[in-house]
Amino acid sequence: MRTLKSKAEFDFVYKNSKKCDRGSFCSYILTFSHPSLKERKLSFKERKVFASFLSQEDQFYAGLSVSKKIGNAPTRNKIKRWFRAFCRIHQDLLVGKAIIFVAKDASRLSYSCIQEEMLRVLGR
Repeated sequence: MRTLKSKAEFDFVYKNSKKCDRGSFCSYILTFSHPSLKERKLSFKERKVFASFLSQEDQFYAGLSVSKKIGNAPTRNKIKRWFRAFCRIHQDLLVGKAIIFVAKDASRLSYSCIQEEMLRVLGR
């Protein structure tokens, strides 16, 4: 698993991905092999990011966004650990994709909720 690090990588995924809102969290999923992505005219910065994604096609990229509105640091770290654990367990479903996980409501989040909803989203 590789992580999204720069603002340009996050912006590229936000702009070109499919958004799936699940109430307690939101996910942005970008499939590198999607035909519409190859048809678009990309800017220089977008081409640079997309080229780095394609160079590692046998892996997947994950980005996490958990704001301070969710709770204190231990709560935010727990949610991040749960999402990373999901990614490690279900690597075979995520190959060739970039995913950004945005937590919204910590009171309704649990590991089973994250796993169930993400499997539902990825099964589409």
